[in-house]
Amino acid sequence: MNLDTPVENLYLVGPARAKILKKLEISTLKDLLFYFPRAHQDLTKITFVKDLKVGEFFNIKAKVLEIKTFRTKVKKLSLTQALVEDESGSIICMWFNQPFLTKAIKPHEIFLFSGKVILEKNRLILQNPIYEREKAEQVHTARLVPIYSLTAQLTQKQLRTIIKTYLDKTPIPDYLPSDILKKERFMGQDQAVKTFHFPPDTAELKLAQNRLAFDEIFQNQVKVLQYKKLKQLKSAYKISPHPWPSLPFELTQSQEQSLADVLSDFGNPYPANRLLEGDVGSGKTIVAALAMWLVAKNGLQAVMLTPTEVLAQQHYQNLRDFFGEEGISAALRTSTHKMEIAKVTFGTHALLEKNIKFDKLALIVIDEQHRFGVEQRSILKQASNAHLLTLSATPIPRTLALTLYGDLDISVLSELPAGRLPIWTKIGTEENRPQAYEFIAKQIEAGRQVFVICPRIEEGDRLGIKSATAEYKKLAEETFPQFKIGLLHGKMKNSEKEKVMQAFKDNQINILVSTSVVEVGVDVPNATVMMIEGAERFGLAQLHQFRGRVSRSTHKSYCFLFTSDPENPRLKAVAENNNGFELAEKDLEIRGSGDLYGTAQSGYGFRIASLSNLKLVERSKQYAEKLLQDDLMLINHPLLAEKIKQLPTVHLE
Repeated sequence: MNLDTPVENLYLVGPARAKILKKLEISTLKDLLFYFPRAHQDLTKITFVKDLKVGEFFNIKAKVLEIKTFRTKVKKLSLTQALVEDESGSIICMWFNQPFLTKAIKPHEIFLFSGKVILEKNRLILQNPIYEREKAEQVHTARLVPIYSLTAQLTQKQLRTIIKTYLDKTPIPDYLPSDILKKERFMGQDQAVKTFHFPPDTAELKLAQNRLAFDEIFQNQVKVLQYKKLKQLKSAYKISPHPWPSLPFELTQSQEQSLADVLSDFGNPYPANRLLEGDVGSGKTIVAALAMWLVAKNGLQAVMLTPTEVLAQQHYQNLRDFFGEEGISAALRTSTHKMEIAKVTFGTHALLEKNIKFDKLALIVIDEQHRFGVEQRSILKQASNAHLLTLSATPIPRTLALTLYGDLDISVLSELPAGRLPIWTKIGTEENRPQAYEFIAKQIEAGRQVFVICPRIEEGDRLGIKSATAEYKKLAEETFPQFKIGLLHGKMKNSEKEKVMQAFKDNQINILVSTSVVEVGVDVPNATVMMIEGAERFGLAQLHQFRGRVSRSTHKSYCFLFTSDPENPRLKAVAENNNGFELAEKDLEIRGSGDLYGTAQSGYGFRIASLSNLKLVERSKQYAEKLLQDDLMLINHPLLAEKIKQLPTVHLE
């Protein structure tokens, strides 16, 4: 038996239970031992029977006097009762539909019972308690008891028993270099894993958590930094500087710095891998366009990959004249626009088709890369050793930048272009909906336009969540019959979506009712009101993205967050703050990294580590840098190399 042993081969598991465990992604003994508790229940305190109180959870240690099972007269339920006592008094323990307990719990033996005390017919009852015979080391009672995430047909007691049995039988080798173990005064991995499952006390649990949290972050650091260093061994097109074209506006200081970063990248012999992050409306697109312009001036090709056809067409329409004036051919390649590849090409996933051929592809710009699957992105990346520039309007907290994005060089657009005004944001409830509608009417009469965002496309949610189709009908027929209302959602054909968006851009639609399809990139300068229905159902970053769809001009803009939960901390954070970077840090604090950045979905859902621990992240990166400097391929660290292989791929790997 070793860590790779399939769980079905474990004698406490077998084929039937193995199927259940695999629903929890437990396939091997290693998966089982590293399936960590989501919490620990403190059952360390033993209470005398005489001190028990109704309505509370208690642990007692008592001798079993008698136990019997019978059927109730009314509902014919199986009822098992045990009369137990300690030195202070006696109490009845009661279980429903567990007749086998008469064989498991024997009279005259001492057991530990943990359960809630209820009052029935003027007597105290310990209801459905966890039970365990007194022994040298308790597993289910009288300790810090691990609580696991479960699936159907599996109980806490069953999983606890299986894990405890094999923890005691299986040594876990340590992969961490001895100098790090010594310097950080860490527990060995074997001790940390066993302690985290079954800690003797809270102090030891904390030590185990610290070690395992470091493991998660350190392994990730090694993975992304190794990828970055190996990438630097590849060759790439060298792109020479060229006098920049004249623009009808001044670049911000951070835009100029970002362009300087890109120029520096282009001067390196290896492919760039840069992330350009900036708040909504900070001017990422023009930086990317100038980078593409420079590539084209060097006689090479550049592409911009966007997640939606609407956005690809918007970029193409906004920039084709800019490139045309400089004698650079531009093209649009989507499922409905199949133009030939040019010096500069804008497109969607249609650019990833295998029949698409590039001559000298030197730069790939990806807008909101997290919206493309890893396989989709890698197809384009493998086309050549092109430089990569990723754009993101989701500001990334520093700890995430150092871990999940550690393979990228990062440029930040920290300021908005001149003339952009902060967006007035307010949380709305049904009580003040009439005032909001009145305000919207005045905005439209003044020539402005309005977005209304709904969480769902269709009706059918019994929770009363607003749907785009129903809201569209209500606004068009009841609330604003005097205005032109449009509808946009993901189930519409691309041609229909384009038609609606173009009509909205041309001010032929006053109010656009939409789902989250407008979250990224859609630019309608005349829109000044963003009304979000069911705002509590969206993540903080999404809300900030929605809000960024207005205030695209010098007009004062407004955002209403309508909700049934006005005390929601995310909504309050958005209402009080227009700074995307500060909101990103806040969202990380409130919800962790998984929801906001898709890290859980991509396999990076840290189970123990907190990405708010900047010092731990920085220390782990320093250790990873030093280790890879001496041993890039981890030849002297085979156990670490094996762990790195099991981590998810890095961005465009």
